[in-house]
Amino acid sequence: MNSPLDNRITALVTGGAGFIGSHLVRRLVDKGFEVIVLDNLSSGSRRNIPKPAAFVYGDVRDSRLVGTLVKKSDIVLLQDSRDV
Repeated sequence: MNSPLDNRITALVTGGAGFIGSHLVRRLVDKGFEVIVLDNLSSGSRRNIPKPAAFVYGDVRDSRLVGTLVKKSDIVLLQDSRDV
């Protein structure tokens, strides 16, 4: 979550290394969001994620990992192609 000294919103984007997800991540970064990308790279590429975004290799079906990342985020955008 944001500290009182930081007004940036943190967005968690699942599937952020894929075609659509990476475009969303790029747009969020351009708008000043702090972005965390969760992706297992099954159909995306690490190269698609812009440098300012944090990358976490993992799967949306890992409830412990997702829970940890959600706690660090203000919003969650689901772009993952898997059924959850």
